[in-house]
Amino acid sequence: MYREVHGFPVKVQSGAQEKHIPDTPNYKQELANGKNKSIFYGDNKIAQELLDKFAGKGTTVTKNKERVDFGKPIGKYYDTVTGQYIETNRGMIHYGKDGAHIVPAKPSE
Repeated sequence: MYREVHGFPVKVQSGAQEKHIPDTPNYKQELANGKNKSIFYGDNKIAQELLDKFAGKGTTVTKNKERVDFGKPIGKYYDTVTGQYIETNRGMIHYGKDGAHIVPAKPSE
């Protein structure tokens, strides 16, 4: 049984998480569709470990999104303005009825 945050299960939604994990079919499909995605360091297992530790401890942005500082680099944020990837400790946890996933977010200035 997974714990819940705002009524959402704290369980990796693998399909959504994999859109941020290079070498997965979902990530490659996003690139093929012309979308540059922020890159998550690690796999679904690591994402689940981070969710277990940090879910519910960040700043609520909307009912189903939370901003978290993970205290160490979790991936690279894609800056749509500059087209650059920037290493970041911050991420957004997106919650849904089928689980959650972590999107590397813009580093704090």
